[in-house]
Amino acid sequence: MLQLQRHRCAANAQQTFSRLNVKLHAAGGLIATRPLVLHAGDTTMTVPFTTEGAHQLQEAFQKLFQTFAEKQKAQRPKRWDMMEWRHTSEDIGIEVFCNPNAYTTAFDAKLLITLGSRGGLTVTTEARLSAIASDLDNYLQG
Repeated sequence: MLQLQRHRCAANAQQTFSRLNVKLHAAGGLIATRPLVLHAGDTTMTVPFTTEGAHQLQEAFQKLFQTFAEKQKAQRPKRWDMMEWRHTSEDIGIEVFCNPNAYTTAFDAKLLITLGSRGGLTVTTEARLSAIASDLDNYLQG
């Protein structure tokens, strides 16, 4: 019985460490990454990501949602600033782009997401803003 409990404990620890990857940052501190799962229509992408990066992206989304709110209240047509956000780590880079001028509301809005690896692999896809914002909220909730 004790052996079975040790095995389960070791298996749980292994799962935890496989989800949480700790890397040494250039400044000398440790940075924990865990997978961020993004749902872009029928495509699901899993990317190693940091909590700091997630908070920065969430802040960019909040500004984008604010832009759409201002756009809805505007009396006259206006050119709105585009959202461009980039995050680069040792192994992968993520770029997120949205042009609020192309969509009526935030619910209609789509993002252009580009993932690039250090080895040169690049994937670009389009995803709904609401879906990616939800994925990011799930990531931050743990």
